[in-house]
Amino acid sequence: MKPSRRLSRPRPLTLVLLVLGLSGTAIVTVGWYFADALVWASPVRRRIPSTRILGLQGEQPLTPESRRITPHSSPAPQVILTRNAATTRPGVLDLEWDDLDGVPRFAQLGPVLTRTRRTVTRAVRWQQAALTVGHAVRPTTVGLGTPASRGLAYQDVLVPAPHGAMPAWLVPGGAGGAVADTDWIIVTHGYRGLRQDALRVLPTFARLGLSSLTITYRNAHGAPRTPQGVYKLSAEEWEDLESAVQFAQAHGARRIVLMGFSMGGGITLAFLRYSALAPRIAGVVLDSPPLEWRSLIRHFARRYYVRPFARLVEYLTVLKSGQDFDAIDHHSVMDQFQTPMLLFHGSTDRTVPVAHVERFAHARPDIVEYHRVEGAEHIRPWNMNPEWYEATLARFLRRVLAGETSGT
Repeated sequence: MKPSRRLSRPRPLTLVLLVLGLSGTAIVTVGWYFADALVWASPVRRRIPSTRILGLQGEQPLTPESRRITPHSSPAPQVILTRNAATTRPGVLDLEWDDLDGVPRFAQLGPVLTRTRRTVTRAVRWQQAALTVGHAVRPTTVGLGTPASRGLAYQDVLVPAPHGAMPAWLVPGGAGGAVADTDWIIVTHGYRGLRQDALRVLPTFARLGLSSLTITYRNAHGAPRTPQGVYKLSAEEWEDLESAVQFAQAHGARRIVLMGFSMGGGITLAFLRYSALAPRIAGVVLDSPPLEWRSLIRHFARRYYVRPFARLVEYLTVLKSGQDFDAIDHHSVMDQFQTPMLLFHGSTDRTVPVAHVERFAHARPDIVEYHRVEGAEHIRPWNMNPEWYEATLARFLRRVLAGETSGT
């Protein structure tokens, strides 16, 4: 009878190496996933939760046939909506819906008045058409539609840029405004943002007589892609903003202000650092800008409970896309900026912590007019008090376009 052959047990060292190998693979996989998520430019698909009008209180100021945006009515009618993540957000809320002919209509609601487990009640600030109980609506706190939804005449234009023509909205100014029609403001949306994010402020520019150009940039939604198809987090996107400045100058702009939401603010600061056209800029408006990305990677690592992977994500991002984190570290060159700036930031911003921008604001009070907006989330300071935000914005624009340079 042949002796039985025993399976040899793995040696302890073999087990240790196997576990370390599997662990190392898992760590690299997680790091690679987050590095890819950080810079890969995918189409923007904003989730709009299913929402219906569940009730109406008070007399509506419009008939269904009216197409005019009305001022506030007194007492304001109230709308009862489905409760969800969008309808419960703080501050002002926009609604979009389709009328019987399929034409998009818009309304703007004030902050939450009351809420139950299933409903939210808000007051109507203005509306383009009558709201109907049971009607499906699309809520947003950043914007839907085009400038036409804000009563603005506009043109779809293409801005020539290094990687192809960039889609943009041009709202011509000069019609009865307080400034010359050669005064322009160029607006840049943020990281995985859309031009609709600027709709909240475009009417302010129009009232001032400013021409506004709301742009896209390489790899953004609807814009041409680079061969890599990745964001450089403003290290290269500033070149497209430079192209927009050249476009504005070619179309009559003499004095130009730049405004950036989120990464659009970072792109604006990179433009000030690297563009030969930076001295031509009269002023800058920043809303919730990231000023340095290494600390933001650590912030998100803590937020998503993967803190040990922060440095790995940074390394893999450089390996994957050639990201230059030094080129977008605006904290390191705070003393070099000379352009007057207006800076808004929310105290409850979970994307870019408020301390991140206050380091810059407190270091440069000579050029930065800083407003911390209590309770505001990322790129939503406007929503907390639109009238105050717009008045502050208008004062700053009048000041810098008049050639005044004092910070606060």
